[in-house]
Amino acid sequence: MKEIRKKQKVLFTAMRILVAVTLVYIVVYIGIQPYTAEWGRTIALVLSYLSDLLIVASLAVALVYYSKYGKTNAFLTRIEHEIKDCGYYKISGDPAAPEEYLGNLFDKLKNDGFAVESNVEYDGLEFSYTAFKRKEFFYICGVDDLSKDDVLAYLDCAVNDLTVRRLKRAGNCLLVFVTDQAQDGAVALSKMICTFGKKEQLKLAIAIAEPEKQNCYFLGNMQTKTQAMTAEYILNSRVPIPEELKYKEILPFQKELEKHMEDFTIKDYLNGTFYAH
Repeated sequence: MKEIRKKQKVLFTAMRILVAVTLVYIVVYIGIQPYTAEWGRTIALVLSYLSDLLIVASLAVALVYYSKYGKTNAFLTRIEHEIKDCGYYKISGDPAAPEEYLGNLFDKLKNDGFAVESNVEYDGLEFSYTAFKRKEFFYICGVDDLSKDDVLAYLDCAVNDLTVRRLKRAGNCLLVFVTDQAQDGAVALSKMICTFGKKEQLKLAIAIAEPEKQNCYFLGNMQTKTQAMTAEYILNSRVPIPEELKYKEILPFQKELEKHMEDFTIKDYLNGTFYAH
């Protein structure tokens, strides 16, 4: 991944320089065009051809850049944030049992104008409640001893409900797990963000809260709407997240993800054969 990013940076810099030179040349060329005829037909043709050449070159470099990196840039950016993020964040306030925390979160969402529905069941999985308001969506699950399989099962169910049953095509969704303890496999998925649509109009993020320990696992260093939703409703804080709520040591799964990304290739990603998690 690092080598790909280096090549991308070099090509992006070259594209910016070429586009800047082209724009400056065109402005100057337009300004002097009335006088080029006086300088002779040969000079006028050379200047005209040079203008065309710069425009074609700029378009060609831009086409190469976006065709090669356009579909991977957002994905790699999210992965880089996952790797560099704090291990976890602290929930502001006093420790609370999962049941008490779920109740407080329910009241907060309802008071903020969310349409809250309790004890919702989809495909055999029971959610403590869901909350919807305009383009903000919450799926809240109370799960003891949260495992990776639990996260994947609820994630699949939430995605199916959001995109198939409710036909949502844009917005920000937060899948929240409130638990007494999260296993390592579950924590490893906590910073993952799922996107849907060609322009990634629909985003679904995960947040895992251990209210008794006051720990919260989520992607907190990337400025997104789901980051703000997590900070406000799960951490009981604000953005930017205060430094005192950050556990700055990275966790083992982040090191493993960085090592795994060494095998990343654009070809595998575009073919759908590379998975980060």
